[in-house]
Amino acid sequence: MVFEIKINTLPCDGKKGFTTDGNYFCISNFLSDELAKLSISPAILAEAVIDFLNERMASYTTYWGGGNANGSTRVLDLYIITPDVTKKTLLMISNFNGISEISLLEQFCFEQIMEKLMNYGKNLEKYEVTMPFLYKFVIFETFNVFRKLMNVKYQGIVSRGNEKYMLALENEKALVWKVEEPKINLINKENVMLINLNH
Repeated sequence: MVFEIKINTLPCDGKKGFTTDGNYFCISNFLSDELAKLSISPAILAEAVIDFLNERMASYTTYWGGGNANGSTRVLDLYIITPDVTKKTLLMISNFNGISEISLLEQFCFEQIMEKLMNYGKNLEKYEVTMPFLYKFVIFETFNVFRKLMNVKYQGIVSRGNEKYMLALENEKALVWKVEEPKINLINKENVMLINLNH
């Protein structure tokens, strides 16, 4: 499963199109499927990638209306291929109140972007971060951000039957990761119902 976008480069084995500026793009079928689920136009992503490369910054964010899942972030490894560069970055697509935030970033910027997103997410009933497969650095960096932003009272591994969870609790919110699952949830503390939690 490869999430790849090519700009002004052939051949193309996926979905093709042109940006409003006339740049040719090709996205892999896996990336096309992800974008369709997130209600993001491939041309919008292509334009964001071009701006990200032109800005030569470690991170770039743009916004797009019409997202579908409130309080969610999808994290993908994205390969960008142009005639001049081949680059691996992170793509984070978040949705809050029908507005999608599209962020392209170097991995070392993840904490900074996640801090901003969690500041939005902590005001919601539920905020979810998902991945197509498990990126453990996303899990651990998200817990680090939670600890940085909140007054964490408890963090550790707890169990419910045979299932293990990593959990961080503060007065009102809980960050929960079912071990080995490619998603993490920020929920209201009263919604945490795990056994063997003596807190």
